[in-house]
Amino acid sequence: MTQEELERRVQSETDRREAQRAARARQDERKRLRDEDPWAYAAQDREAEKSAEQDQGLQSFFTNVGVQHDRIAIDPLMEALPVKERQRIMGIEGAGKGLDGRKLVVSEALKSLEKHWKAEGEKEAQDKLRRNQAFRKQILSEARGGIAEPDLLPAFSPSPADKQMSDIFREYYGWRSNGSG
Repeated sequence: MTQEELERRVQSETDRREAQRAARARQDERKRLRDEDPWAYAAQDREAEKSAEQDQGLQSFFTNVGVQHDRIAIDPLMEALPVKERQRIMGIEGAGKGLDGRKLVVSEALKSLEKHWKAEGEKEAQDKLRRNQAFRKQILSEARGGIAEPDLLPAFSPSPADKQMSDIFREYYGWRSNGSG
């Protein structure tokens, strides 16, 4: 044991004994007042009750502030998460208890949301690029080793020299192409 540890232990024991002595002194004083001055004893009781009520009111105020803060700042963040992820986060030791627990919940929720949003963005980008013909053509060109795909030729009507035999008969006999004639 180091000198510093020894001094801390001695101080701790001294503080413990002093607290016991002060508690006994308060208890003895209350007994004396109860036996000798009941009015002062009652006044002291009322003062202790008033102090306890104030402490309770202050504690209630801080609890309500914490609940309101959670409802406004943390709950919407948690509601954005899938149920399974919420359960995982709330299952972490210390999650939601005190300021450190709230900080843990928020940081885990933000990490989870970031991961979720990145995955959704990736999927959306893939879907969009799959529908983009220019991008698909570029990828195919790269996969072929840079050999360019020929451009599509515009459609045009055939020349009179390209007529099929059936077209020639139709013209000769005056038949229409819709089947009547």
